[in-house]
Amino acid sequence: MLARYKSFNSTILLRDLAYEIALSVREAQVYGISVHGASGLFNYAYGVHFTPGTTYTLFADINDNKQYDPNGAETVSSYAIGQRNQITSTTDCPLTTPLVVLFKRPEPDARFYRNDSALAASSVCVSVSAPDGNTRTVRIWQTGQISIE
Repeated sequence: MLARYKSFNSTILLRDLAYEIALSVREAQVYGISVHGASGLFNYAYGVHFTPGTTYTLFADINDNKQYDPNGAETVSSYAIGQRNQITSTTDCPLTTPLVVLFKRPEPDARFYRNDSALAASSVCVSVSAPDGNTRTVRIWQTGQISIE
């Protein structure tokens, strides 16, 4: 049992990370379709910005450019990924450019963007991996459904 503890612990931490990412996307969805406001205005889109590495950001798209502007005004929450885990890919391919998942009233549907371009996809995936090679994937459907694979 002691020999497998490290692998078991890594698996649990990676699963928890995948659920944390899914909850962050759900939080963006709730903010985007409800009346959560910044600066007294309630018509912003809310989204999650994913890049390769060990951070991701929940943000309010204040300037309506469909992208996260890291100047600080749009940041709602920044998340640091620990335990040497990291985001390794999105939409079933290596993550080389940022991925943005947005939600805006009155539609509960997700909108996906890479750079300034909308993605015509029914879903996107965000994969996270541990140093031992284990991976988990968070699939975000255009309909707003989120699943852990």
